[in-house]
Amino acid sequence: MLPADIRYEIVSHLLYPDIEGFPGRAKYQHYGTDWDDFMQLRPPRPCDDFYSHGELRTITTSFYRLKADIRTLCNLRLTSRGWLATVDPFLQKYSSLKVDVGSRQAMGRLANVIRPSFPAKQLVIPCVEAALVFTRRFTYTQDAEPDVEDVEEYKDEPLNNHSDDSGASPEKPFMESQHVELLESIFNNLPQIESFTLVFPSSGGTFDNGWEGSADFYDMEVVNSSISFFKKALSSPAFSHLTDFRLHLPCTHNVGQICEGLGQDTHNQILHLEICIVDASGVSGQREHLFFDNPGDYMELDGDVHIYNSVPYSNMQREFSNQEHQDELWKFVGSCPNLQSLHIVGSNFLDLDRLHWKKAPDSRGLRVLSLERVWVSSSSLEALLLASPSVAQTTPQLRRICLGDVKLHDDGGNWEDIFNSLREGYPELELSYMQQLTYFESHPRYASLQSPWNSSWKIQSEEESELRAMYALAEHLAERAGGWDYYPQECHESIDDYGLDED
Repeated sequence: MLPADIRYEIVSHLLYPDIEGFPGRAKYQHYGTDWDDFMQLRPPRPCDDFYSHGELRTITTSFYRLKADIRTLCNLRLTSRGWLATVDPFLQKYSSLKVDVGSRQAMGRLANVIRPSFPAKQLVIPCVEAALVFTRRFTYTQDAEPDVEDVEEYKDEPLNNHSDDSGASPEKPFMESQHVELLESIFNNLPQIESFTLVFPSSGGTFDNGWEGSADFYDMEVVNSSISFFKKALSSPAFSHLTDFRLHLPCTHNVGQICEGLGQDTHNQILHLEICIVDASGVSGQREHLFFDNPGDYMELDGDVHIYNSVPYSNMQREFSNQEHQDELWKFVGSCPNLQSLHIVGSNFLDLDRLHWKKAPDSRGLRVLSLERVWVSSSSLEALLLASPSVAQTTPQLRRICLGDVKLHDDGGNWEDIFNSLREGYPELELSYMQQLTYFESHPRYASLQSPWNSSWKIQSEEESELRAMYALAEHLAERAGGWDYYPQECHESIDDYGLDED
Protein backbone atom coordinates (compact mmCIF):
# COMPACT_ATOMS: atom_id res chain seq x y z
CA MET A 1 0.00 0.00 0.00
CA LEU A 2 1.36 3.42 -0.96
CA PRO A 3 1.81 5.97 1.83
CA ALA A 4 -1.10 8.39 2.32
CA ASP A 5 0.88 11.42 1.11
CA ILE A 6 1.79 9.66 -2.16
CA ARG A 7 -1.85 8.66 -2.71
CA TYR A 8 -2.89 12.27 -2.08
CA GLU A 9 -0.36 13.51 -4.65
CA ILE A 10 -1.62 11.04 -7.25
CA VAL A 11 -5.26 12.01 -6.70
CA SER A 12 -4.35 15.72 -6.86
CA HIS A 13 -3.17 15.20 -10.43
CA LEU A 14 -6.70 14.10 -11.37
CA LEU A 15 -7.75 17.73 -10.81
CA TYR A 16 -6.65 20.07 -13.58
CA PRO A 17 -7.21 23.77 -14.33
CA ASP A 18 -9.04 24.88 -17.47
CA ILE A 19 -9.23 28.47 -18.67
CA GLU A 20 -10.92 27.92 -22.04
CA GLY A 21 -13.97 30.16 -22.23
CA PHE A 22 -13.69 31.13 -18.57
CA PRO A 23 -16.67 33.49 -18.16
CA GLY A 24 -16.38 36.86 -16.52
CA ARG A 25 -20.03 37.00 -15.60
CA ALA A 26 -22.71 34.94 -13.89
CA LYS A 27 -25.63 34.03 -16.13
CA TYR A 28 -28.54 32.49 -14.33
CA GLN A 29 -29.93 30.75 -17.42
CA HIS A 30 -27.24 28.08 -17.07
CA TYR A 31 -27.65 27.35 -13.39
CA GLY A 32 -24.52 26.54 -11.46
CA THR A 33 -21.95 26.59 -14.25
CA ASP A 34 -21.17 30.28 -14.78
CA TRP A 35 -21.86 31.24 -11.17
CA ASP A 36 -19.51 28.47 -10.00
CA ASP A 37 -16.71 29.90 -12.12
CA PHE A 38 -17.39 33.46 -11.04
CA MET A 39 -17.64 32.90 -7.29
CA GLN A 40 -14.82 30.37 -6.88
CA LEU A 41 -11.75 32.31 -5.78
CA ARG A 42 -8.61 30.30 -6.45
CA PRO A 43 -4.87 30.99 -6.06
CA PRO A 44 -2.88 31.74 -9.22
CA ARG A 45 -1.38 28.69 -10.91
CA PRO A 46 0.12 27.76 -14.29
CA CYS A 47 -2.51 26.95 -16.91
CA ASP A 48 -2.25 25.82 -20.52
CA ASP A 49 -3.57 28.41 -22.95
CA PHE A 50 -3.98 28.36 -26.72
CA TYR A 51 -3.48 31.36 -28.96
CA SER A 52 -6.09 31.89 -31.66
CA HIS A 53 -3.77 30.22 -34.21
CA GLY A 54 -3.35 27.13 -32.03
CA GLU A 55 0.04 27.74 -30.42
CA LEU A 56 0.26 26.39 -26.87
CA ARG A 57 1.62 28.52 -24.06
CA THR A 58 1.53 28.42 -20.26
CA ILE A 59 0.31 31.41 -18.26
CA THR A 60 -0.10 31.92 -14.53
CA THR A 61 -3.58 33.13 -13.65
CA SER A 62 -6.33 32.86 -11.03
CA PHE A 63 -9.06 32.86 -13.71
CA TYR A 64 -9.67 29.17 -14.28
CA ARG A 65 -12.17 26.46 -13.49
CA LEU A 66 -10.92 23.34 -11.72
CA LYS A 67 -12.07 20.16 -13.41
CA ALA A 68 -12.00 16.70 -11.85
CA ASP A 69 -11.79 13.31 -13.54
CA ILE A 70 -14.80 12.01 -11.62
CA ARG A 71 -14.97 8.63 -13.39
CA THR A 72 -11.34 7.77 -12.58
CA LEU A 73 -11.78 8.96 -9.00
CA CYS A 74 -14.85 6.74 -8.56
CA ASN A 75 -13.00 3.72 -9.94
CA LEU A 76 -9.94 4.43 -7.81
CA ARG A 77 -11.90 4.57 -4.54
CA LEU A 78 -13.08 0.99 -5.08
CA THR A 79 -9.59 -0.53 -5.12
CA SER A 80 -8.90 -0.46 -1.36
CA ARG A 81 -9.88 1.18 1.91
CA GLY A 82 -6.79 3.35 1.74
CA TRP A 83 -7.73 4.75 -1.66
CA LEU A 84 -11.33 5.14 -0.46
CA ALA A 85 -10.15 7.33 2.41
CA THR A 86 -7.98 9.40 0.05
CA VAL A 87 -10.49 9.85 -2.77
CA ASP A 88 -13.70 10.54 -0.84
CA PRO A 89 -12.73 14.04 0.37
CA PHE A 90 -12.08 15.01 -3.28
CA LEU A 91 -15.40 13.57 -4.44
CA GLN A 92 -17.23 15.37 -1.67
CA LYS A 93 -15.77 18.66 -2.86
CA TYR A 94 -15.93 18.26 -6.63
CA SER A 95 -18.93 16.02 -7.32
CA SER A 96 -22.63 16.63 -6.76
CA LEU A 97 -25.65 14.46 -6.11
CA LYS A 98 -28.43 15.18 -8.61
CA VAL A 99 -32.01 14.13 -7.90
CA ASP A 100 -34.29 13.95 -10.93
CA VAL A 101 -37.64 14.65 -9.26
CA GLY A 102 -39.44 14.18 -12.58
CA SER A 103 -38.47 10.51 -12.93
CA ARG A 104 -39.88 8.02 -10.47
CA GLN A 105 -37.57 5.30 -11.82
CA ALA A 106 -34.46 7.44 -11.34
CA MET A 107 -35.52 8.32 -7.81
CA GLY A 108 -36.18 4.66 -7.05
CA ARG A 109 -32.68 3.68 -8.15
CA LEU A 110 -31.18 6.45 -6.05
CA ALA A 111 -33.28 5.58 -3.00
CA ASN A 112 -31.82 2.04 -3.11
CA VAL A 113 -28.19 3.21 -2.87
CA ILE A 114 -28.24 6.54 -1.01
CA ARG A 115 -26.65 6.42 2.45
CA PRO A 116 -25.44 9.09 4.92
CA SER A 117 -21.89 7.99 4.00
CA PHE A 118 -22.44 8.86 0.31
CA PRO A 119 -19.36 10.82 -0.95
CA ALA A 120 -21.09 14.07 -1.96
CA LYS A 121 -21.80 17.28 -0.10
CA GLN A 122 -23.50 19.06 -2.98
CA LEU A 123 -27.19 18.37 -3.69
CA VAL A 124 -28.81 19.59 -6.91
CA ILE A 125 -32.49 19.42 -7.89
CA PRO A 126 -31.93 20.21 -11.59
CA CYS A 127 -35.44 21.27 -12.63
CA VAL A 128 -38.99 20.75 -11.36
CA GLU A 129 -40.28 20.66 -14.94
CA ALA A 130 -43.81 19.55 -14.07
CA ALA A 131 -44.40 22.94 -12.44
CA LEU A 132 -44.79 24.61 -15.87
CA VAL A 133 -47.78 23.29 -17.78
CA PHE A 134 -49.05 25.49 -20.63
CA THR A 135 -48.74 28.72 -22.58
CA ARG A 136 -51.77 31.00 -22.60
CA ARG A 137 -52.17 33.15 -25.72
CA PHE A 138 -54.26 36.29 -25.30
CA THR A 139 -56.11 38.31 -27.93
CA TYR A 140 -56.94 41.87 -26.85
CA THR A 141 -59.90 44.02 -27.80
CA GLN A 142 -59.08 46.47 -30.57
CA ASP A 143 -61.12 49.44 -29.43
CA ALA A 144 -58.42 50.67 -27.04
CA GLU A 145 -54.71 50.47 -26.38
CA PRO A 146 -53.81 46.79 -25.76
CA ASP A 147 -53.69 46.02 -22.05
CA VAL A 148 -53.57 42.78 -20.11
CA GLU A 149 -56.92 43.73 -18.54
CA ASP A 150 -58.64 44.10 -21.92
CA VAL A 151 -58.65 40.43 -22.93
CA GLU A 152 -61.16 39.42 -25.57
CA GLU A 153 -60.25 35.73 -25.61
CA TYR A 154 -57.40 33.34 -24.86
CA LYS A 155 -56.18 29.90 -25.91
CA ASP A 156 -54.08 27.44 -23.87
CA GLU A 157 -51.33 25.38 -25.50
CA PRO A 158 -49.88 22.51 -23.37
CA LEU A 159 -46.13 22.37 -22.84
CA ASN A 160 -44.80 18.86 -23.40
CA ASN A 161 -41.78 19.33 -21.17
CA HIS A 162 -42.63 16.78 -18.51
CA SER A 163 -43.74 13.17 -18.60
CA ASP A 164 -42.93 9.91 -16.91
CA ASP A 165 -40.28 7.48 -18.18
CA SER A 166 -42.71 5.70 -20.49
CA GLY A 167 -43.80 8.91 -22.20
CA ALA A 168 -47.31 8.61 -20.77
CA SER A 169 -49.36 11.49 -19.41
CA PRO A 170 -47.45 13.81 -17.09
CA GLU A 171 -47.09 12.98 -13.42
CA LYS A 172 -47.63 15.56 -10.71
CA PRO A 173 -44.62 15.19 -8.41
CA PHE A 174 -45.01 16.17 -4.76
CA MET A 175 -48.74 15.42 -5.05
CA GLU A 176 -48.69 11.61 -5.36
CA SER A 177 -47.98 9.46 -2.32
CA GLN A 178 -45.49 7.13 -4.06
CA HIS A 179 -43.53 10.09 -5.38
CA VAL A 180 -43.36 11.77 -1.99
CA GLU A 181 -42.36 8.53 -0.26
CA LEU A 182 -39.40 8.07 -2.62
CA LEU A 183 -38.27 11.65 -2.06
CA GLU A 184 -38.60 11.31 1.69
CA SER A 185 -36.55 8.10 1.57
CA ILE A 186 -33.79 9.92 -0.32
CA PHE A 187 -33.80 12.99 1.91
CA ASN A 188 -33.85 10.90 5.10
CA ASN A 189 -30.61 9.21 4.03
CA LEU A 190 -28.70 12.21 2.72
CA PRO A 191 -25.10 12.84 3.78
CA GLN A 192 -24.24 16.20 5.37
CA ILE A 193 -25.12 18.72 2.64
CA GLU A 194 -23.02 21.88 2.36
CA SER A 195 -24.31 23.10 -1.01
CA PHE A 196 -27.95 22.95 -2.16
CA THR A 197 -29.37 24.01 -5.53
CA LEU A 198 -33.09 24.01 -6.38
CA VAL A 199 -34.22 24.96 -9.90
CA PHE A 200 -37.72 25.64 -11.22
CA PRO A 201 -38.40 26.12 -14.95
CA SER A 202 -38.46 29.62 -16.40
CA SER A 203 -41.69 31.28 -17.52
CA GLY A 204 -41.64 33.92 -20.22
CA GLY A 205 -44.02 36.28 -21.99
CA THR A 206 -44.27 37.60 -25.53
CA PHE A 207 -45.98 40.36 -27.46
CA ASP A 208 -46.68 38.91 -30.90
CA ASN A 209 -48.28 41.91 -32.58
CA GLY A 210 -50.46 44.85 -31.76
CA TRP A 211 -53.25 42.75 -30.27
CA GLU A 212 -51.80 39.42 -29.13
CA GLY A 213 -49.56 38.31 -26.28
CA SER A 214 -48.68 35.14 -24.39
CA ALA A 215 -47.36 33.92 -21.04
CA ASP A 216 -46.32 30.54 -19.66
CA PHE A 217 -48.50 29.36 -16.77
CA TYR A 218 -47.49 27.31 -13.73
CA ASP A 219 -49.34 24.44 -12.09
CA MET A 220 -49.87 26.17 -8.76
CA GLU A 221 -50.63 22.91 -6.95
CA VAL A 222 -47.28 21.44 -8.02
CA VAL A 223 -45.43 24.64 -7.12
CA ASN A 224 -47.04 24.90 -3.68
CA SER A 225 -46.59 21.19 -2.90
CA SER A 226 -42.93 21.21 -3.92
CA ILE A 227 -42.19 24.40 -1.99
CA SER A 228 -43.81 22.86 1.09
CA PHE A 229 -41.73 19.68 0.70
CA PHE A 230 -38.40 21.48 0.40
CA LYS A 231 -39.28 23.89 3.19
CA LYS A 232 -39.73 20.89 5.49
CA ALA A 233 -36.67 19.07 4.11
CA LEU A 234 -34.38 22.04 4.74
CA SER A 235 -35.12 21.80 8.46
CA SER A 236 -33.67 18.27 8.64
CA PRO A 237 -30.21 17.55 10.20
CA ALA A 238 -28.71 16.83 6.76
CA PHE A 239 -28.77 20.59 6.02
CA SER A 240 -27.35 21.73 9.36
CA HIS A 241 -23.98 22.43 7.70
CA LEU A 242 -25.37 24.35 4.71
CA THR A 243 -23.00 27.13 3.53
CA ASP A 244 -23.86 27.43 -0.19
CA PHE A 245 -27.54 28.05 -1.03
CA ARG A 246 -28.87 28.46 -4.59
CA LEU A 247 -32.53 29.03 -5.42
CA HIS A 248 -34.06 29.45 -8.87
CA LEU A 249 -37.70 30.06 -7.98
CA PRO A 250 -40.72 31.33 -9.94
CA CYS A 251 -41.36 34.41 -7.81
CA THR A 252 -40.05 36.43 -4.87
CA HIS A 253 -42.89 35.17 -2.67
CA ASN A 254 -41.51 31.62 -3.01
CA VAL A 255 -38.22 32.77 -1.45
CA GLY A 256 -40.01 33.79 1.71
CA GLN A 257 -41.98 30.53 1.75
CA ILE A 258 -39.08 28.12 1.37
CA CYS A 259 -36.64 29.95 3.63
CA GLU A 260 -39.02 29.64 6.57
CA GLY A 261 -37.59 26.14 6.91
CA LEU A 262 -34.16 27.48 7.81
CA GLY A 263 -33.31 28.41 11.38
CA GLN A 264 -31.22 31.45 12.24
CA ASP A 265 -28.20 29.22 12.89
CA THR A 266 -28.32 28.20 9.23
CA HIS A 267 -28.75 31.83 8.16
CA ASN A 268 -25.60 32.63 10.12
CA GLN A 269 -23.47 30.00 8.39
CA ILE A 270 -24.54 30.68 4.78
CA LEU A 271 -21.52 32.13 2.98
CA HIS A 272 -22.63 31.93 -0.65
CA LEU A 273 -26.15 32.84 -1.76
CA GLU A 274 -27.72 32.81 -5.21
CA ILE A 275 -31.38 33.76 -5.78
CA CYS A 276 -32.73 33.88 -9.32
CA ILE A 277 -36.36 34.74 -10.07
CA VAL A 278 -37.26 32.72 -13.16
CA ASP A 279 -40.81 33.92 -13.91
CA ALA A 280 -39.97 36.54 -16.52
CA SER A 281 -43.51 37.26 -17.72
CA GLY A 282 -45.21 40.67 -17.57
CA VAL A 283 -43.88 44.21 -17.74
CA SER A 284 -40.08 44.28 -18.14
CA GLY A 285 -39.74 40.62 -17.27
CA GLN A 286 -36.86 40.12 -19.69
CA ARG A 287 -34.61 42.07 -22.01
CA GLU A 288 -36.66 41.18 -25.10
CA HIS A 289 -39.52 43.23 -23.64
CA LEU A 290 -37.54 46.38 -24.38
CA PHE A 291 -39.10 46.13 -27.79
CA PHE A 292 -42.30 47.15 -26.01
CA ASP A 293 -41.41 48.82 -22.69
CA ASN A 294 -38.55 50.67 -21.06
CA PRO A 295 -39.19 49.23 -18.36
CA GLY A 296 -42.55 50.68 -17.45
CA ASP A 297 -45.69 51.36 -19.39
CA TYR A 298 -44.05 52.34 -22.67
CA MET A 299 -40.76 52.93 -24.40
CA GLU A 300 -39.62 55.57 -26.84
CA LEU A 301 -38.89 54.48 -30.39
CA ASP A 302 -37.31 56.82 -32.94
CA GLY A 303 -38.02 59.75 -30.66
CA ASP A 304 -41.79 59.95 -30.95
CA VAL A 305 -43.47 56.54 -31.28
CA HIS A 306 -44.91 54.95 -28.12
CA ILE A 307 -46.17 51.39 -27.82
CA TYR A 308 -48.18 50.52 -24.75
CA ASN A 309 -46.93 47.44 -22.98
CA SER A 310 -49.14 44.38 -23.34
CA VAL A 311 -46.82 41.50 -22.41
CA PRO A 312 -49.11 39.48 -20.13
CA TYR A 313 -48.28 38.13 -16.69
CA SER A 314 -48.30 34.46 -15.76
CA ASN A 315 -50.83 33.16 -13.25
CA MET A 316 -48.03 33.16 -10.66
CA GLN A 317 -47.32 36.86 -11.04
CA ARG A 318 -50.98 37.81 -11.18
CA GLU A 319 -51.28 36.34 -7.69
CA PHE A 320 -47.79 37.13 -6.34
CA SER A 321 -46.17 40.02 -8.19
CA ASN A 322 -42.38 39.82 -8.08
CA GLN A 323 -42.00 43.51 -7.28
CA GLU A 324 -44.79 43.64 -4.70
CA HIS A 325 -43.41 40.63 -2.80
CA GLN A 326 -39.71 41.41 -3.16
CA ASP A 327 -39.33 42.33 0.52
CA GLU A 328 -39.62 38.60 1.28
CA LEU A 329 -36.47 38.03 -0.78
CA TRP A 330 -34.55 40.96 0.68
CA LYS A 331 -35.55 39.98 4.23
CA PHE A 332 -33.87 36.60 3.82
CA VAL A 333 -30.74 38.08 2.21
CA GLY A 334 -30.48 40.63 5.02
CA SER A 335 -30.69 37.90 7.68
CA CYS A 336 -27.50 36.16 6.49
CA PRO A 337 -24.78 38.15 8.32
CA ASN A 338 -21.71 36.28 7.09
CA LEU A 339 -22.26 36.35 3.34
CA GLN A 340 -19.13 36.34 1.20
CA SER A 341 -20.70 36.02 -2.24
CA LEU A 342 -24.13 37.11 -3.50
CA HIS A 343 -25.88 36.65 -6.85
CA ILE A 344 -29.35 38.18 -7.36
CA VAL A 345 -31.35 38.03 -10.58
CA GLY A 346 -34.66 39.90 -10.61
CA SER A 347 -36.62 39.26 -13.78
CA ASN A 348 -39.02 42.21 -13.33
CA PHE A 349 -36.37 44.42 -11.72
CA LEU A 350 -35.89 44.32 -7.96
CA ASP A 351 -34.75 47.27 -5.83
CA LEU A 352 -31.51 46.83 -3.88
CA ASP A 353 -32.34 49.92 -1.81
CA ARG A 354 -34.93 47.78 0.01
CA LEU A 355 -32.22 45.48 1.38
CA HIS A 356 -31.05 46.06 4.94
CA TRP A 357 -28.13 43.69 5.41
CA LYS A 358 -27.35 42.95 9.06
CA LYS A 359 -23.73 42.08 8.36
CA ALA A 360 -21.52 40.54 11.04
CA PRO A 361 -19.48 43.01 13.17
CA ASP A 362 -16.22 41.66 11.72
CA SER A 363 -17.43 41.58 8.10
CA ARG A 364 -15.19 43.17 5.47
CA GLY A 365 -18.05 43.22 2.98
CA LEU A 366 -18.73 40.85 0.11
CA ARG A 367 -15.92 39.19 -1.81
CA VAL A 368 -18.10 38.45 -4.87
CA LEU A 369 -21.19 40.36 -6.06
CA SER A 370 -23.34 39.71 -9.11
CA LEU A 371 -26.56 41.65 -9.81
CA GLU A 372 -28.81 41.30 -12.86
CA ARG A 373 -32.00 43.26 -13.54
CA VAL A 374 -31.81 45.21 -10.30
CA TRP A 375 -32.27 48.90 -9.40
CA VAL A 376 -29.47 50.28 -7.22
CA SER A 377 -27.93 53.41 -5.77
CA SER A 378 -24.29 54.02 -4.93
CA SER A 379 -25.15 53.84 -1.22
CA SER A 380 -26.91 50.45 -1.47
CA LEU A 381 -23.92 49.06 -3.39
CA GLU A 382 -21.49 50.40 -0.79
CA ALA A 383 -23.56 48.82 2.00
CA LEU A 384 -22.72 45.44 0.49
CA LEU A 385 -19.08 46.10 -0.31
CA LEU A 386 -17.70 48.12 2.61
CA ALA A 387 -16.50 46.67 5.91
CA SER A 388 -18.64 46.85 9.07
CA PRO A 389 -18.24 50.03 11.18
CA SER A 390 -16.37 48.10 13.92
CA VAL A 391 -13.64 47.16 11.42
CA ALA A 392 -14.02 50.19 9.17
CA GLN A 393 -10.28 50.79 9.28
CA THR A 394 -9.70 47.56 7.32
CA THR A 395 -9.87 47.52 3.52
CA PRO A 396 -12.86 45.94 1.75
CA GLN A 397 -12.30 42.43 0.38
CA LEU A 398 -14.22 42.67 -2.92
CA ARG A 399 -12.57 40.44 -5.54
CA ARG A 400 -15.14 40.17 -8.33
CA ILE A 401 -18.20 42.16 -9.39
CA CYS A 402 -20.74 41.64 -12.19
CA LEU A 403 -23.47 44.19 -12.97
CA GLY A 404 -25.83 43.47 -15.86
CA ASP A 405 -29.09 45.26 -16.67
CA VAL A 406 -28.64 47.42 -13.58
CA LYS A 407 -30.43 50.77 -13.33
CA LEU A 408 -29.29 53.66 -11.10
CA HIS A 409 -31.89 55.62 -9.09
CA ASP A 410 -32.45 59.32 -9.76
CA ASP A 411 -30.81 60.29 -6.46
CA GLY A 412 -28.47 57.29 -6.39
CA GLY A 413 -25.26 58.94 -7.58
CA ASN A 414 -23.72 58.26 -10.99
CA TRP A 415 -21.80 55.47 -12.67
CA GLU A 416 -18.64 57.53 -13.09
CA ASP A 417 -18.18 57.86 -9.33
CA ILE A 418 -18.95 54.15 -8.86
CA PHE A 419 -16.32 53.14 -11.43
CA ASN A 420 -13.72 55.43 -9.85
CA SER A 421 -14.53 54.09 -6.39
CA LEU A 422 -14.11 50.49 -7.57
CA ARG A 423 -10.77 51.33 -9.15
CA GLU A 424 -9.36 53.30 -6.22
CA GLY A 425 -11.04 51.91 -3.09
CA TYR A 426 -10.94 48.14 -3.54
CA PRO A 427 -7.31 46.95 -3.65
CA GLU A 428 -8.24 43.24 -3.91
CA LEU A 429 -10.59 43.68 -6.90
CA GLU A 430 -9.44 41.45 -9.78
CA LEU A 431 -12.42 41.08 -12.13
CA SER A 432 -15.39 43.18 -13.23
CA TYR A 433 -18.04 42.61 -15.85
CA MET A 434 -20.33 45.51 -16.73
CA GLN A 435 -23.11 45.36 -19.30
CA GLN A 436 -26.31 47.33 -20.00
CA LEU A 437 -25.93 49.85 -17.17
CA THR A 438 -28.67 52.50 -17.25
CA TYR A 439 -30.28 55.46 -15.52
CA PHE A 440 -33.88 56.30 -14.81
CA GLU A 441 -35.27 58.79 -17.32
CA SER A 442 -35.38 61.66 -14.80
CA HIS A 443 -31.69 61.23 -13.88
CA PRO A 444 -29.52 64.16 -15.06
CA ARG A 445 -27.23 61.76 -16.94
CA TYR A 446 -29.96 59.75 -18.63
CA ALA A 447 -29.42 59.26 -22.35
CA SER A 448 -31.90 57.64 -24.73
CA LEU A 449 -30.61 54.77 -26.85
CA GLN A 450 -31.84 53.99 -30.35
CA SER A 451 -31.65 50.20 -29.75
CA PRO A 452 -31.87 49.53 -26.00
CA TRP A 453 -32.64 45.85 -26.59
CA ASN A 454 -29.23 45.33 -28.22
CA SER A 455 -27.08 43.34 -25.77
CA SER A 456 -23.72 44.74 -26.91
CA TRP A 457 -23.81 48.17 -25.27
CA LYS A 458 -22.24 48.69 -21.84
CA ILE A 459 -23.69 51.88 -20.44
CA GLN A 460 -26.55 54.20 -21.34
CA SER A 461 -24.59 57.43 -21.21
CA GLU A 462 -23.25 60.13 -23.49
CA GLU A 463 -20.89 61.59 -20.86
CA GLU A 464 -17.35 61.04 -22.15
CA SER A 465 -15.92 61.24 -18.61
CA GLU A 466 -18.22 58.40 -17.60
CA LEU A 467 -17.19 56.22 -20.52
CA ARG A 468 -13.52 56.90 -19.80
CA ALA A 469 -13.99 55.99 -16.13
CA MET A 470 -15.56 52.68 -17.15
CA TYR A 471 -12.72 51.87 -19.52
CA ALA A 472 -10.12 52.97 -16.93
CA LEU A 473 -11.53 50.41 -14.47
CA ALA A 474 -11.33 47.60 -17.04
CA GLU A 475 -7.80 48.60 -18.08
CA HIS A 476 -6.69 48.85 -14.43
CA LEU A 477 -7.88 45.31 -13.66
CA ALA A 478 -6.33 43.88 -16.83
CA GLU A 479 -2.99 45.46 -15.92
CA ARG A 480 -3.27 44.02 -12.40
CA ALA A 481 -3.74 40.56 -13.97
CA GLY A 482 -0.61 41.01 -16.10
CA GLY A 483 -2.21 42.38 -19.26
CA TRP A 484 -5.22 41.65 -21.45
CA ASP A 485 -3.77 38.24 -22.39
CA TYR A 486 -4.13 37.16 -18.77
CA TYR A 487 -7.66 38.50 -18.32
CA PRO A 488 -10.87 36.51 -19.10
CA GLN A 489 -11.68 36.86 -22.78
CA GLU A 490 -15.32 37.85 -22.18
CA CYS A 491 -14.06 40.87 -20.25
CA HIS A 492 -11.57 42.03 -22.87
CA GLU A 493 -12.07 45.71 -23.60
CA SER A 494 -10.87 48.13 -26.20
CA ILE A 495 -11.14 51.86 -25.99
CA ASP A 496 -12.85 51.63 -29.37
CA ASP A 497 -15.70 49.75 -27.65
CA TYR A 498 -16.61 53.03 -25.97
CA GLY A 499 -16.39 55.20 -29.05
CA LEU A 500 -13.42 57.06 -27.55
CA ASP A 501 -10.08 58.16 -28.90
CA GLU A 502 -6.75 57.64 -27.16
CA ASP A 503 -5.77 60.61 -25.01
